[in-house]
Amino acid sequence: MTNKLNLPASYAVMNEEEMTYTQGGGALGTAATVVGAVVLGSSYLWGISQARDWLSVKKNREGNFLTVAGRASDAIAADMAKSPANFLRDGVSTAMVVAFAPLSAILLIL
Repeated sequence: MTNKLNLPASYAVMNEEEMTYTQGGGALGTAATVVGAVVLGSSYLWGISQARDWLSVKKNREGNFLTVAGRASDAIAADMAKSPANFLRDGVSTAMVVAFAPLSAILLIL
């Protein structure tokens, strides 16, 4: 079997400058990626810090896993209800902590 690439008759090869426009640029996308990574990373660290503080209260640790998880969900929901900024902050940090749960467990032990 031969590997031949059949292109349409109207096919035109793009140069490097045209590829930049086709792919969406470079610097702005890179800057947005870096800012996004910093925001998500700081949200993760903040979430871990808040989880540690919350778990340091003995009353919050009493009961089985589901009881503790329910109590934590209630505390997060109460904080989220205070303002749109809290809602966004808590939502992002909760998502990051849950996404990185194995790493979070290790950090909570330390």
